[in-house]
Amino acid sequence: MIVSIHQPQYIPWPGYFFKILKSDVFVLYDTVQYPRGKHFGNRNQVKTANGAAWLTVPVLRRSDMLPYVNIPVELPAKWAGKHWRTIELSYGRATSFSLVGDTVRDLYLRPEWPNIAELDFTFMCRCLSALGASTKVVRASDMEASGAGLRGADYILAILKELGATDYISGQGEGSLRYIEPEKFQDAGVKLSTYQFHSPRYQQLWGEFIPDLSILDMLANVGRESGALIESSGSLSHWTGR
Repeated sequence: MIVSIHQPQYIPWPGYFFKILKSDVFVLYDTVQYPRGKHFGNRNQVKTANGAAWLTVPVLRRSDMLPYVNIPVELPAKWAGKHWRTIELSYGRATSFSLVGDTVRDLYLRPEWPNIAELDFTFMCRCLSALGASTKVVRASDMEASGAGLRGADYILAILKELGATDYISGQGEGSLRYIEPEKFQDAGVKLSTYQFHSPRYQQLWGEFIPDLSILDMLANVGRESGALIESSGSLSHWTGR
């Protein structure tokens, strides 16, 4: 069983979905600390007539060193309508805009969200459905391993053991690899792989191509073929150490 793990992101970029599509099970790592600085946990970019623009979900208590599942979201009335209007204005003329509307429009009408992890989880699952994904999605906060008081590689290995994983897909960034101790994974009988994603070019609205935007950009412009395009734009490599 192939498993991958990642922190929650708001309407993530296509590369985020690559390793999910290559996995049998994806674990949303919602029990780790929410970063204090700017990051993709509560924001992402779409392409407007004036170029790339950030859509940011306002959150509370971000400086309290709490996990994603304990970070409240401001009432959607203060931001959700603006987000949807920006998406509609930016992609209303795109060939597959109806897919975007069917995927996320109603989510911007919800009266409230309990936390940023739940919001990110729901938007992500909707996008996975639009991509035709069959990957099972599990939240770390729903797993027994989350109550064991483990950290780093030991926590990841506990998650993998609970799921019966045989293969683990890790990112190649420093933030991902610092938790990887090849010997521990080898002892646990888990094969390690890393992935690379090469952003594909496709027809966009509003001039020159901008890569690595929110998945909504690809869904609006490429439509139901987005899943296949993502899977063909990356690669996996067996990894044994630095």
